[in-house]
Amino acid sequence: MPLPRKFLNEDEELLAELRPHWIFLFGPLFSSIAIWVVIIVLVVLWHNPPGWTNYPFIIIALIPGLWLLGRYVRWRSYDVALTSTRILVRQGIFGRDTVQLRLQRITEVNIRQELIERLLGTGSLIIDVQGEDDSMTLEYMRKPAIVQRVINSQINEIVGGGQREPIPEYMLPFDERRAARHDHGADHADTDHADTDHGATAPHDSAQHDSAQHDTPPFGVSTPPAATAPTQVPPAASAPPPGAPAPATAPFEVRDRLIELDDLRRRGIISEEEFAAKKSELLNRI
Repeated sequence: MPLPRKFLNEDEELLAELRPHWIFLFGPLFSSIAIWVVIIVLVVLWHNPPGWTNYPFIIIALIPGLWLLGRYVRWRSYDVALTSTRILVRQGIFGRDTVQLRLQRITEVNIRQELIERLLGTGSLIIDVQGEDDSMTLEYMRKPAIVQRVINSQINEIVGGGQREPIPEYMLPFDERRAARHDHGADHADTDHADTDHGATAPHDSAQHDSAQHDTPPFGVSTPPAATAPTQVPPAASAPPPGAPAPATAPFEVRDRLIELDDLRRRGIISEEEFAAKKSELLNRI
């Protein structure tokens, strides 16, 4: 469980909290699996066993299960906390055993790893204390080299005035770690929501853009409804007197006239030559 804030002084900051590596559970876990597999094989191969054999099987199956459960509870209750001034080690279920070590008293922080521990990324930290013959051993530490570097950087900040090394996310206090995961999930959900909105509006905007691009002559015209009544040929505009400039026509009026003329051409009411002549005349008015 997380370190209660009552253990911290007013000017003390909680930097990191660690639990043992999962290898702490490997012994009872693999023993339980092996015993359960043997019991299942015996039950399958032993046809019609006597009724009294059920009790021994249940007891044998419960023993490694209870061992695994107890080890898991110990894993949950074991907490190594690094503050700005101390290292706190708390363990125990009903009774609590808390050991503290001030960083100023630490002389060396060493690592001990077996081959399997190196492969799994775990190991033990051997902490030498000034004025003590015995060392403090922190077993089953996850990524012990990183933990060693973080402790040394904090010691250098206190003793030599150095700069503290950034704390990795997996070493942050448990409550800050949960808050970071929650914020990360919320940011990810907001990003997905924004992407969904963009994907929903993009096709509509693209369709409007295509429609605006292809509805303008000479690229094409919009298809009129099938039930539209035949349109009469508009009378030809009277030509301006010789020498007088042609009256200017607004571009949107020319566009509407071109659409009407193109509709008449497609219906066969006017010929291609008439459409081309009238189109040239309207374009000259702009």
